[in-house]
Amino acid sequence: MGEQTTAQHLIRLDVLRFPLIVLIVYLHACGFTINLADGSHALANADTVTAVQTVTGTIGRVAVPLFFLMSGFLFFRGIVFSVDSYRAKLISRARSLLVPFLFWNLALFGLILVAQSVPLLASFFNGGTAPLRTLSLLQVADSIMGITHYPIAYQFWFIRDLMVLVICAPLVWLAARYAAWPVLAVLSLAWLTVLWPVSVPECEPVLFFYLGSLVAIRGWSLFAVDRLSWWLAVPFAMGLAALAALGGLGDASYLIRPTVAIGLVLALKASRWLAESDRLREPLVLLGSTSFFVFATHEPMVTIGKKVAFRFLPMTAGTVLTVYALLPILVICVSLSAYWLLRTAAPGFLRLMTGGR
Repeated sequence: MGEQTTAQHLIRLDVLRFPLIVLIVYLHACGFTINLADGSHALANADTVTAVQTVTGTIGRVAVPLFFLMSGFLFFRGIVFSVDSYRAKLISRARSLLVPFLFWNLALFGLILVAQSVPLLASFFNGGTAPLRTLSLLQVADSIMGITHYPIAYQFWFIRDLMVLVICAPLVWLAARYAAWPVLAVLSLAWLTVLWPVSVPECEPVLFFYLGSLVAIRGWSLFAVDRLSWWLAVPFAMGLAALAALGGLGDASYLIRPTVAIGLVLALKASRWLAESDRLREPLVLLGSTSFFVFATHEPMVTIGKKVAFRFLPMTAGTVLTVYALLPILVICVSLSAYWLLRTAAPGFLRLMTGGR
């Protein structure tokens, strides 16, 4: 790739970051919105809600593998892999991944610990598990680091798995250099069939981080998919329609992953249009710099917002869908306001919180 082409490709990745974070927020706003806040009463006429959230949730799931694809590509892009380059990457990723991972999980642990001791707030911070003050030191470490389950700031499972993959980068490089296609075939089959022997890292992160790494190591273009037809939107829409008609079969559905894979290709193709748009390119690049902060702060705001809404609003399908449509927008706006305030008032603290982004 020429230098100009490389720069254009990086811009295409930049314009995707904020739209993908918006998808993540909507994905996390799915779920128990079809129940009352205490989960004890099913919502009448929930089929429409389930269908809508199945469609939007499946679209939202495109963001996760695409972020891992981008991470693998950027890790290996433009370097000759060696002990020195690996050491430099580890130091860089310790600042950009480990520091914010610890900061946000420790901060949320402290917030929940305090809130659970305040009667007025306790119900909004009770996840149905033992109060944090009753945990042993090993359980506290597990809650923060996410060793046997998601970390307490559960969206940071992404960063946890990414850190594991960064540590395993030499194995990724060896596979990409000497067993590229067999490894890709095995990982793809494991992902499609939901057969994976370990919980950390999960199969999806491994597959797409490896695929992005493979593209960078072999010097291929991440946007070779541009040659594919936009007619891919037809099977994508058909997959969404089938999942909605089946009522959403959850993670075990073999329809979800092929649909998500097609959506990923369409998102990469759409990045060209976004990057070439004079009206959209600059705002999206600017908003892209806020994406990690929005990722870090949208929970527990989304969960608390749902609990508050369904405690005080009438429980109907229309209410649920209205909350589902508007709550992520409100949460994103609050996060962006906090980001710009911190950027003005405490830029050094903001860099710490976001790993220097």
